[in-house]
Amino acid sequence: MNAPLLDVRDLTVDFVTTDGSVRALDTLSLTLERGETVGLIGESGSGKTTAGKAILQLLPSSAQTTGSVRFQGQDLATARPADLRRLRWHELAFVPQAAMNSLDPVHRVDRQLMEVLRTHTSMSRRQAATAAREALEGVGINADRASDYPHQFSGGMRQRALIAMATMLKPALLIADEPTTGLDVVVQDRILQVLETTKRELGLGLLLITHDLGVAAELCDRVYVLREGQTVEAGAVRKVFGRPEHPYTRELLDTALPASERPAGEARPEPAVVVDSAAIRYATGRGVAALARRHEVAAVEDVNLSIGTGEVFGLAGESGCGKSSLASALVGLAPLAAGGARLAETDLTALSSREWRTVRSKIQMIFQDPFQSLNPRFTVERAVAEPLLAQTRLDTTELHERVLWALESAELKPVERYLTRRPHQLSGGERQRVAIARALVVRPQVLLADEPVSMLDRSIGRGVIDLLRRLATDLGVAILLISHDLSVLARACDRLGVMYLGRLVEVGPTHEVLQQPRHPYTRALVQAVPSQDPTTTRPHLLLPGELPSALSRPDGCAFHPRCKRADAGPCRTAVPQLHGTDHQVACWHPNDGATQPNGQPQHGQTQGNGQTQKGSTA
Repeated sequence: MNAPLLDVRDLTVDFVTTDGSVRALDTLSLTLERGETVGLIGESGSGKTTAGKAILQLLPSSAQTTGSVRFQGQDLATARPADLRRLRWHELAFVPQAAMNSLDPVHRVDRQLMEVLRTHTSMSRRQAATAAREALEGVGINADRASDYPHQFSGGMRQRALIAMATMLKPALLIADEPTTGLDVVVQDRILQVLETTKRELGLGLLLITHDLGVAAELCDRVYVLREGQTVEAGAVRKVFGRPEHPYTRELLDTALPASERPAGEARPEPAVVVDSAAIRYATGRGVAALARRHEVAAVEDVNLSIGTGEVFGLAGESGCGKSSLASALVGLAPLAAGGARLAETDLTALSSREWRTVRSKIQMIFQDPFQSLNPRFTVERAVAEPLLAQTRLDTTELHERVLWALESAELKPVERYLTRRPHQLSGGERQRVAIARALVVRPQVLLADEPVSMLDRSIGRGVIDLLRRLATDLGVAILLISHDLSVLARACDRLGVMYLGRLVEVGPTHEVLQQPRHPYTRALVQAVPSQDPTTTRPHLLLPGELPSALSRPDGCAFHPRCKRADAGPCRTAVPQLHGTDHQVACWHPNDGATQPNGQPQHGQTQGNGQTQKGSTA
């Protein structure tokens, strides 16, 4: 029999630290054939990334490796550096997780692809330029964007550029490390389609490293489940996911995320925060040029919503749709160009800087990356106490007691274990709970959580989301939860709003919006989520094209260039407004069933001046 494309035997990796040797990977054995996709799944710290880098011989000098890694019969562990350089890119390629950090920010994207081509082939500069553009077009990036800098690409475009770079020399083996982490479901769907197409066209073997079980179920033929460096289960994906034998695998797969649902007939709570026709606009360009053009870009346009006391309101949508801009405006970090926002009876749009100091304790923000939002020099106790020190004059005893209460409320127990630690001594989930405690310590009325679990493993993130749900219920805090992960929103939220290019297009009870989506964009978001059932199949690229730029917002319904239902009438000329009662939709042609009692479609009525009537407050 022919040797497998990749044959790993008893691969073990130890890292030498000041505290001794730490085993990161313990006797991993796996095989991978051409045209096959094998997944390494498990939580952070399970050894997945270490395994991928060990196979490619990319580990630092502090790593001690034993075992064998044979690629096409050649042992990579004993190969000379010159031989490894010849294999990389030509035969072995790698797609890292951090797309922005993997591209040089000072060089244009096409030049970075050209550098790989000219280093590893005899192509001329002109040939390399042509090949680089063709490679980018092959992953769905238009040639006229090839000379952009990385910061001008969206996250999904950067990830596709890395895939193009890794595969343009047609390698036999591609190792992709968390290629969809942090991406919204639409962009993730496109990346999955690119990986599938690339594997099929090149006939390469794909080793996929991921903690997203839906992605693994959809792409992989076989999977290896890692826990603390050890393989606890392996086999065909249908067997492992359909009949898991190890308790840890069953725990990973136990991700049923029931939609939060208020009992029938329960009254809506009193609003804690209200947004009324909010608009946020940013000037394009910089300095004098921006003033001379006087051109503005609308990040948020005509948004109406309210969040009740003890309610969790979810906000979903693609990256760039305005979710974070809206949250920033509610805490005074971005000015509203039009409309208003109220916190109870306080008008947030009319506050001076001094007045914001007294209000800010009532509305707090939880950011996406706790490592960047926590001062690395502060202990946990000092970090959590920081808002109190800035906004109150509590004595030392009261300050300490309030910090203890906040840490206990964030479920960091025993509290004494964490007080003197610093951020680098905490796990990702612990850091996020410290950030939550810091927001809670001033006893706010409203919490704004911006992608609070996008950087965490599913099981750890599930615990953080459940904590937010309990805080809303137990403390009566109103929570705006922003996430691109619909399963997160399904688990925590009472109501859900879907944004597209700065506008709300659908709002309603979470279970209704996800189970009976009325707007075609919402429907596409729901269908783009990979299933953990490997026996199911679904179409890719449900939404053609990229999210339109706010610089060139389409006339009429902004979604019409990507919508199969769009017509040449109001879809292209008039903006639909939210209409309905509990479940609202802004669409000229909503899904069947979304009708008024008289049988007429729910949509805004065009006035004589061609403008649509304003919809009701969500």
